[in-house]
Amino acid sequence: MNKFLKVFLLSFLLSSCSYFLTDHKDDYLKEKQEKSLALPKDLATRPIIDYYPIDNSNPELVGSEYDIPMPQQVFSSGTSNEVRMHRLGEIRWVYVETLPSSAWPMMNDFWVTSGFGLAKSDPTTGIIESDNLSDNERETKLVMKVEHGIRQASSEIFISHVVEVDGMWIRVEGEENIEEDTMRKVLDYFASTPPSGGTSLVALNLNYGQKAALIQDDNKANFIELNLEYARAWAAVDRALKEALIEVNDLDREEGVFFVKFSREEQKGFIRRMLSGDSFDGEFQILIKEIDEKTCRVTIIAEEEEAKAYERELLSEINQSLS
Repeated sequence: MNKFLKVFLLSFLLSSCSYFLTDHKDDYLKEKQEKSLALPKDLATRPIIDYYPIDNSNPELVGSEYDIPMPQQVFSSGTSNEVRMHRLGEIRWVYVETLPSSAWPMMNDFWVTSGFGLAKSDPTTGIIESDNLSDNERETKLVMKVEHGIRQASSEIFISHVVEVDGMWIRVEGEENIEEDTMRKVLDYFASTPPSGGTSLVALNLNYGQKAALIQDDNKANFIELNLEYARAWAAVDRALKEALIEVNDLDREEGVFFVKFSREEQKGFIRRMLSGDSFDGEFQILIKEIDEKTCRVTIIAEEEEAKAYERELLSEINQSLS
């Protein structure tokens, strides 16, 4: 009996090890499609969205193998309701992790309670203007712009303090400019006001201006498209590399290139990874190219042939850390 038990345990152990040491990443291809569930008439399911559709219009292209294009990356900006201030030269803005349609009613409430007054509120453009702030002959006002941020489900709040000169509105210079002080009040307002979870229906169009997207073109080239001017695109990528803890060996701002080192463990089974300890460690160039005044493109060049397989993964790391 003991001998039989030992043989059984040894056989079970060997079969288990063979399972863990085998790569199962393609097991899903062996699955068979079953009949659809028949639901009772009084029940319904949510609509199913196929994010990897197969083009059946041309049967000759559908066979034992099919090259599915990479979908556009969509990720959450987090649930921390983070609020912070950014600065680039003379430009300042408040970053908040909520959609513009949710930030919009909060900013309207801010202007009503701030003492600046609310002279104009246009949800189609995302612009809010204060009442006249000056006691002298010149008219001055604060102009706020609510935009979609770089990350998914994020907003950026810009404020300009302007004065009317010869019928034109120009930025107030010197100590009279109260942009930074007002920005800090906006920052405090977001931090102290609990999110209501509501959204403005009239400001839903502001949700479609995301400033970053990871894209794969028809030639299967991967890149990040940034709807930003070059100076801010460079600063955003620089900050993203620091946040993602990607090692920067060198950089050249004039040429728009970062030289980085990127490491990853190979995606294997748990037991195989423990036994082999294999990992990837390669060097890349991150290029930032200005397409026009408000658009830049971020691409990756691998220094070694082996590293080319990790180009999109590196782009994904940068894209998720952009803010």
